[in-house]
Amino acid sequence: MVIAGQSILSRRTAAQMSLGYLAEGAPLYLDLSVRAFLRFLARTHGLSAAKAKTAIERAAADARIEDVLGRPIETLSKGYRRRVALAGAIVHDPPVLILDEPTDGLDPNQKIAMRALIARMTADKAILISTHQLDEVEAMCARVIVIDRGQIVADAAPAALAAT
Repeated sequence: MVIAGQSILSRRTAAQMSLGYLAEGAPLYLDLSVRAFLRFLARTHGLSAAKAKTAIERAAADARIEDVLGRPIETLSKGYRRRVALAGAIVHDPPVLILDEPTDGLDPNQKIAMRALIARMTADKAILISTHQLDEVEAMCARVIVIDRGQIVADAAPAALAAT
């Protein structure tokens, strides 16, 4: 198997570094400030201090969390925490993103912003979204793969799938 041109067998670390992952219940270091958390993740992904600073600014702008960068994560609402986790998934600008329930916990305006961000990122990233919310699929996906008990049972565009 290959991820972003990197073999998961012979170049495992490079393949892993090509991924950004937003878990549904994304773990966060609650005692850290948002900036410190993102700096930790950026440095973990091999970014220099200077590149990490720029990456944090970009990810914070994309996730719309610039106003809370100095705050401890534990003081943030669920919606902000979700957006901090998203910023963490994209801080190293990976070519492949896996997003599990990306709009979970977001208010309607935040959902719209998340959908817009995902739409912008599809130009240069492969994005896999895992969700049980069909309205999210229609709003964000160009292709739908339905998996039941580990087997692919449907693979189509959202409109084509809805028509069946």
